[in-house]
Amino acid sequence: MKIRTSTTIKASRERLWPLLTNSEMNAPGSFCLGVPRPVECRLPDGEGAVGASRQCVSDRGVVNQEITCWLPPDQLQFKMIDTDHDWSPCVESITEQFDLEDVNNGTRITRTTTLRAKGYFRLLKEFGFYFGLKRVHYFVFKNWRRSAET
Repeated sequence: MKIRTSTTIKASRERLWPLLTNSEMNAPGSFCLGVPRPVECRLPDGEGAVGASRQCVSDRGVVNQEITCWLPPDQLQFKMIDTDHDWSPCVESITEQFDLEDVNNGTRITRTTTLRAKGYFRLLKEFGFYFGLKRVHYFVFKNWRRSAET
């Protein structure tokens, strides 16, 4: 299942790019039904490159990721390696892609999450994940907008 969300942020790709790997999420936002609230994303090793680690930290745990494409300031891709989230037994794989493109009034950023659930009722699980991940996409974009446009 793919979840794609796009927005335009009034900032250059070069200003927006660092937020993809180093940002705190402190804008107000409500989450329910066990959807984790993102807190920050970071590069635990300090450097970004193909094969480097990226972490997504939430109020419910950490998702450890491996960068699979590093093309600043145009594209970032990574895949989940492991997580301590409660939902981990339900998920076979998660990959993410961010595409940044110049538009007249800033940068168009598109986030594509590809998720594959596992076990019984796989499609039903993916349906539930769709709504939770869509909420996460919007929340992260809101935070990046606040950081990049000020």
